[in-house]
Amino acid sequence: MAGEFVRAWQAEQAEQAGQAVCLAVSRAVSEGLLRVLAEVDGALTGRRRSRFARRPRPLPDRRLFPDAYLDREAGEEFRARHGAAMRRRVCDAVGRTLTLVGHAHETGGDPVVVTVSGEVVPDVFCALAHAQAPYLPRPRWNARVDWPTVTLRKGGRELTWLVTCQTALAEAALADGDTETVFTA
Repeated sequence: MAGEFVRAWQAEQAEQAGQAVCLAVSRAVSEGLLRVLAEVDGALTGRRRSRFARRPRPLPDRRLFPDAYLDREAGEEFRARHGAAMRRRVCDAVGRTLTLVGHAHETGGDPVVVTVSGEVVPDVFCALAHAQAPYLPRPRWNARVDWPTVTLRKGGRELTWLVTCQTALAEAALADGDTETVFTA
């Protein structure tokens, strides 16, 4: 396959009883995912990728998590109580996903095939969902996206591939049998 693409299918894991999802992406998409996940990891942890890199822009809890209540004050109280645990969950998921995609990318193959075991699917799904936060207007859960023109704006290509990978992963994980999901650009 030429160009940018995402392909996903369910694969039986030989070494374990259970399902795995294979997510095959072009090298360009895997490089983009690695860059985005590294930036989000830096924004969540405050760590720079290198000594000379600029300090990452922080991602506050208000940007990451929707209000739990209609009342803004009650929503802020909820975030004060649960924000640290929710943030830690997202940070861990992004770190594990970054490692998973990084290992697959380092194999040098084209396409890059990321094998996601059944118990890790929620981590990857969570990481791909929260990595969209920097690319959507605030608040992101109410954002209306003009998908036909999204790639024309800054960060549009990254947003498109995050959503595409997340959708393919979900469809493959929930599929019955030998269903394959393919998205190309």
